[in-house]
This record gives sequence, C-alpha cells and structure tokens, in this order.
Amino acid sequence: MTKKIVTDAFSRVEPAWVNAPGAMGEADAVALHSGVRMRRNIDGFPFPGGSSRSELCDAAVIALGSIGRSAAWNGCEFRMIDNLDNLSRYLLLEMRLITPQLAQGGAGRFFLRDGDGIVSCMINEEDHISISAASPGLDLNGAFNTAERMESSLDLKPSRDAVLGYLTSNPIYVGSGMTAYVMLHLPALDASGEMPRVSEAFERDWKRLALYRLLSDNDNACGSFFLLSNRRTLGVAPGDIICTVDDAAQSLISKEMFARHKMSGSKDGDAGDRFWRAWGLLRHARKLTFSEAIDTFSLVKLGSDLGVLPFIGDVEWRRLVLGSQRYHLSLAFGQIIEQSKEPFVRAACFRQFMETKSSRLSLGQIGSPDINKEL
Repeated sequence: MTKKIVTDAFSRVEPAWVNAPGAMGEADAVALHSGVRMRRNIDGFPFPGGSSRSELCDAAVIALGSIGRSAAWNGCEFRMIDNLDNLSRYLLLEMRLITPQLAQGGAGRFFLRDGDGIVSCMINEEDHISISAASPGLDLNGAFNTAERMESSLDLKPSRDAVLGYLTSNPIYVGSGMTAYVMLHLPALDASGEMPRVSEAFERDWKRLALYRLLSDNDNACGSFFLLSNRRTLGVAPGDIICTVDDAAQSLISKEMFARHKMSGSKDGDAGDRFWRAWGLLRHARKLTFSEAIDTFSLVKLGSDLGVLPFIGDVEWRRLVLGSQRYHLSLAFGQIIEQSKEPFVRAACFRQFMETKSSRLSLGQIGSPDINKEL
C-alpha cells in the first residue's frame, strides 16, 4: 500500500447533489437527486457497437465539433477515455458518471463534464451522444430543462424515424431516447420490513417504471438507496415521462415519511436499540465491507434524522457514502488500497468519523489514519 497515486483533477469534481445544502423539506430529505439522460445518434453513422474505428473517430469529431460550437457547453471539459489513468476511470465509475462500457476505452470514446457537477456527456458509449443532467433533491423539471437546453444547442442531425422517434442502440430507449430518474433513500421502509410489500405494490401500480436498489458490493444489493426511473420511452412524450416519475417519487416519499413517523412514535424501544447498535458497530468495528458499512450507515442516518442519535449533517453523510467506496478511499488516503486491506481502512475511516461527529467533516478533511497500525 505504498504506491502513491496520480489522478486527473477532472475526475475529482463532486456531483452537485453530494455537496448540496441540507434538505429543505420532506421530499429533499428522501430524494437525494434527480436526473435526466438523453441519448442521440448521428444520422448516417452506424451505432457505436457496429462501427469501425474510423467511423467511431469520425462520429466523435462531429459530436465534439458541434459541442465546441455551442456556447451552452462552454463550461465543460472533455477527456479521451484512453488518456485517463485507471484511478480516474474508477472514480468516475463510482460516481456513476460513466458506464463500465465507456470505461473500457477504445477509439473515439470521450467523456465531458462541467465544473459544477451538473452536466456530463458520454461520446460513443452505446450511442454516439449521451447527455446527462442532475439536480439535487426532487427536481426532475430542473434536470430536464438543463438536459434539453444542452441537447437543443447542438447543430447535429439526429438519427430519427418519423413514426418511432429517436433511434437508439438499445431498443428500450427508442422513442424519446430519454431516461428520467430519482435516487431515493428509504431507510424507514427498509428497517420496518415494509419494502418488499411496497415494491410489490409499486410493480403493480407503476408498470411503466422501474425501482431497484442502487448501490452494490460484489453484485449484492446494499443500503437503502433506490433508483426510480422510467422503463418506456416509445410513444411517451418527455413531459409525460417527467410527470409520471415525479408522481411515483412523491408516492414513495410519502410512504417513507409515514414509516418514519410510525417509527418515531413507537414506545417499545426496539428502534432506538437498533439505531444505537448500528452506531456502536461503526464506532468500534475494525473491519467493514462496503455493504455492511452502507447498510449500517443508512440506519444511523435515519436515527440521526429522527433525533435519536447525535446529529449527522446531510453533506457529510453523502460524502462518506460516496467516499467509502474503494477508489474514493484510495483518493482520500493518497495511495492505492489493496483489496484485502480495504475493509480495515474503511472501518478506520468510519471510526474516526463517528468519533468527531462534526457537521463540517468530510473524507477529504479527515486526514489519513495510520493504516499499518490499524492492520
């Protein structure tokens, strides 16, 4: 663990939702951020999966040229994926700004992002252009307006059918070519055992939408983070997609807040015991897998929000959730962490966080514990 890291500052810009101000209401306490992704292909070119190297490069030149001519994109930087070091790619993956497919690199593959952590764009992933915009809290309209402004500023002729709409590599997205999503934190529904029933009712009542756990550790779902998104774009107007996803998000938020109300009014003391046990685990554990840490930290944040546990600020909580992933830990401690040592380093990080309980604390401010001593 002595290898020092070198990484591109481009990959260290936090997404806007991570450092957004504290929740302004119930919706923002549950909905961490909203986003919209628009997929477009350049007319006359095959989709990236069926393109030659020269076709990929030509499509990238056209896409980047159009972006360069648009004043809307002036605040964005871009990188060729092949020119990014491995750590930078992993950091972008952990922030879910790029996909594993794009991270593999190859001819004509680029990534763009702004300095505010709001707008990003993948070039030659599944489609020639994939524009994403995110807004903190429940603000799908804000994310949509940003993405639409960025997309409409491009002077490209998109691949489009008069009947079907925009043509995309994945048939799921044919039509509007748009995905709207909300990242939700639903710890009370999870802790109360209500989540399976809520998920079953959701699948029955919202057939055009999908709801699934977001974070994972070795393909095992963990934490109480859920991603809500549309699963249909064909024949559905973008505005209708936004409204449907927003309505479903509001419904889930109401259920979560009701579960929190029931939990806070419980007299049996079981909830408080679970909160303090979770607190004790993070405060004293010497070894934590990512899934164990995130599961436990979700419960601790719920206990803090309900006033049972000491205060944990929204920003520091989000930063630690993001920062407890392997490569963000490596960035924080200034060295690549071996996989076998990762659980020990993560536990040391959480112990120090729980000791300080400072609303201003973040991984970048913690400093590096003596990792060798911890081992």
